[in-house]
Amino acid sequence: MLPQQESALETCQQVHTILSGIRQGAAIPGAEMLAQWEIELGQAAALLEGLHESFKKGSVPPGESALRPALRDIQQTGGRLKAQFEHGSNFCMGLLQGRLGTGYSAHGLPVLMPTEARGTFEG
Repeated sequence: MLPQQESALETCQQVHTILSGIRQGAAIPGAEMLAQWEIELGQAAALLEGLHESFKKGSVPPGESALRPALRDIQQTGGRLKAQFEHGSNFCMGLLQGRLGTGYSAHGLPVLMPTEARGTFEG
C-alpha cells in the first residue's frame, strides 16, 4: 500500500528515476554494481506492487491524467533496461563461447567444453 502522503504519480516518478539510474550505470557495469542494482530493482518492484495494491483497493483514481504517461515511461525504460541487460549477458556468453565453446546445441544455445574441474565434480 502506498503511504498516504505519496501520490501514485510521485511513486511512478520514483520508480522511473530508479530504472533510469540503473540504465545509465549499466553502460559501464562493474561487479560491485550488481548488488546495488538488485537492491534498487527490489525497491522499484515494491513500489510498483504498492501502487498495484492501491489500484485494486480503489485508493488511486483510475482516471488520473498524468498517471498513464508515467506508467508508459516506466514500461519503456524497463524494456530498454531489459534489452541492455540481455545484450550484456549475450556478450558475455559470446566471449565464453569463443574461448571455451565447441559449437551450438540444436536449440541454438552455446555448447561449452567440459573442463577438468567440471568433470571431477560432476563425474
